[in-house]
Amino acid sequence: MDQVLTLEILGQPFSFKTDVDVSDAKAVADYVIASVDRARTQCANRAASPDKRAILILTALNITNEYFELKKRHQQLLHDLDQRSEDLLKTLESHFAGIKTPL
Repeated sequence: MDQVLTLEILGQPFSFKTDVDVSDAKAVADYVIASVDRARTQCANRAASPDKRAILILTALNITNEYFELKKRHQQLLHDLDQRSEDLLKTLESHFAGIKTPL
């Protein structure tokens, strides 16, 4: 069932429909709001009154950077698991190579 969720970013309300659990959608919205707040702080350190567009672009870049870092770590984890599985299989094969099983 579609739910409507409203969040406020930089003083502007945004409403959107979601078909996922409302608490999940709220967690995403809260994350975006927190990311905008961090970007606003970053921009405020560089300019007296940063414009909303700069804040939103920096937010998008920060979230995208986080995504790529997580994606890279995920790929490394998959590679490590694949390597460990391969090593384990080789160990098991060598261990059981000499054992005859009855038919």
